[in-house]
Amino acid sequence: MKKITLLALILTLFVGVSNAQTKINWLKITDVEKQIKKDGKNAKRVFIDCYTDWCGWCKRMDKDTFEDPTIAMIMNYYFYSVKFDAETKENITFGGKEYKNANPNGRRSAHELAIMLLNQRLSYPSFSILNSDLSIATIIPGYYTAKDFEPMIVFMGGKYEEKYSFEEFQKQYETKIKKEVMAEITKAQKAKK
Repeated sequence: MKKITLLALILTLFVGVSNAQTKINWLKITDVEKQIKKDGKNAKRVFIDCYTDWCGWCKRMDKDTFEDPTIAMIMNYYFYSVKFDAETKENITFGGKEYKNANPNGRRSAHELAIMLLNQRLSYPSFSILNSDLSIATIIPGYYTAKDFEPMIVFMGGKYEEKYSFEEFQKQYETKIKKEVMAEITKAQKAKK
């Protein structure tokens, strides 16, 4: 009886640990700067998912793409990931500036930070990728399946922008680059343990 209980406990712990590694570690927008400062020269890029509560494609992106274990592993390796409600009513200080929702009592009123992050192109879902100095590296609008999203985030998160155009990278990703990326991420995960 004790052996069965011990085995069940070990399996429960193993499942809990493996599930924790396959979910994106979402940060609050207000915690990003602290994390960048803490990590210093090892700071990563920032991935901001600008979504709204009413957006069906945002919900589908969460389910189909962000819950994918490979996407989660890649996102956690390359980015500080943030989910940001583009219509939040809260005042937010980001990059030394305070942003507000100009019409906090209005329906579907965009927040000033979302307007800045998306360069005034408000469509949802949209993703703003920032450098560690909080400058915008790129903005990616729209819904993507995990398969289509994967090469984009590896390209934007990794060191590939200097070596390849995105089109060239995309052509080589499945056959050449993906194996290298997964080996690098796996090695980093083992080193953390």
